[in-house]
Amino acid sequence: MMPRSAIKIIFAAVIAVLCCARRGWAAQYTVGDSLGWVPNHDYTRWINGRTFAVGDVLIFMYEKGHDVAEVTQDGWFECRAENPLFYSKNMDSYVPLERVGEHYFISTGPGDCHAGMNLKINVA
Repeated sequence: MMPRSAIKIIFAAVIAVLCCARRGWAAQYTVGDSLGWVPNHDYTRWINGRTFAVGDVLIFMYEKGHDVAEVTQDGWFECRAENPLFYSKNMDSYVPLERVGEHYFISTGPGDCHAGMNLKINVA
């Protein structure tokens, strides 16, 4: 009999393959490209020309002391991360885009969001 952990891994792989088969391979985007997730960067400019779809993955790469949180629209406008939908401070954070619609990301470090560490994308 196969261990449960192996069954879970196989199940996740099958779901990933089925998800990608619908539209081709999912894309991975490193937010900010080679600069990564840093203060004083124009992420509105970074998203120009990019199309995001369910199954794609955002990769946030940042220095210690920063983080990434997916927040509500209000949280994004107010640079506030109460009850985030996603939160990580791992310095390399992989965020799968699992639903259609607007997604809002901020860094919760002191002053980070107001210094430009905020991103709004639309997933088709």
